[in-house]
Amino acid sequence: MASKCAACGSLNVRRSTLRPSELSDRPRFRSPYRCRDCGERFWVLSRRTNYLAWLGALVIAVGAIAWNVRDAPGTATKVPERSTVSEASFRDAMRRAERNDPAAEFELYRLYGHGVGVERSKQEAYRWLERAALHGNTDAQFELGNALRQGTGVVQDYRLAAKWLELAAENGNADAQYALGQMYRSGVGIAPDNAKAYIWFNLAAAQDVAGAALQRDAAMRTLAPDQIVEAQSEARRLSEATAAKQAAGH
Repeated sequence: MASKCAACGSLNVRRSTLRPSELSDRPRFRSPYRCRDCGERFWVLSRRTNYLAWLGALVIAVGAIAWNVRDAPGTATKVPERSTVSEASFRDAMRRAERNDPAAEFELYRLYGHGVGVERSKQEAYRWLERAALHGNTDAQFELGNALRQGTGVVQDYRLAAKWLELAAENGNADAQYALGQMYRSGVGIAPDNAKAYIWFNLAAAQDVAGAALQRDAAMRTLAPDQIVEAQSEARRLSEATAAKQAAGH
């Protein structure tokens, strides 16, 4: 952009050299010029300042265009896919749970517990967990029994814990079988019974639960030979009953 002398209006001007006194206190973004016709020395905006001003205007213009395009009629605002899927999963689970679907009730427990597709709520999570357990969901029975045993999110209650863990264990839940074996082996919150501990560890070991075989063998060493035979017979009966129940369910 051409510069013009502020005194005479001549365009016959040139850049002037900065004086030593101007190196530190000169106005920023301006450069000195001198008129060849009248000798007047004056300041004008530097090329760098003009470039920055042009760049700033360009950024503002692009931003305005993008904003108008985003808000233009017919332009869809993209919703995060994960959020949409989570909300859809919640609505679907709620519809099925209202028809007393135990799997859907257990899914609502998980969704409320983790705040997926809905605001997180421990109270709602526990309500749906208990409902799913009452309607026979084996995973819910184990989760409820384990929560009561550990006292996580609910008041610790060994009697109720043993009840729900035993229901889940009888329905073939391997984790419940192992947890119930631990309760009978340690005698925490329940009368110790190495024979029952052996039965449940034996069933859990048959489902490859880590550590179950070692616990089974440790319990077995405390039993008399006739107790071992009786415990193995009971474990076999429970295993066959579970298999029959699962086959009937399918």
